Amino acid sequence: MRIVVVVLCIAAVAGLLFVVLSSWLARSRPAGRWCVDTVTRPDGALAVIVRREGSDHARTVRELPAGMDSVELAGELRLAREDAQLQADELNRPA
Repeated sequence: MRIVVVVLCIAAVAGLLFVVLSSWLARSRPAGRWCVDTVTRPDGALAVIVRREGSDHARTVRELPAGMDSVELAGELRLAREDAQLQADELNRPA
């Protein structure tokens, strides 16, 4: 009977340690991953940004002016999104 009580106590302490460590690790992780987004500014310009999921915090990678030729806009937008994806991958890399 005594061995059962000891095993139950050890299991309870191990479970408590697991919960405490899991909680601590969850709080130490960043809020969310960085992702690439394209937004239209009020003046018609397109901005390629890198933003953290679940947050309003964003970094502008490139802003493309309104009124660009469609072929030039497509090429510049593709390059800007590639640059932004490289930045997002770097920010998401574990330290």
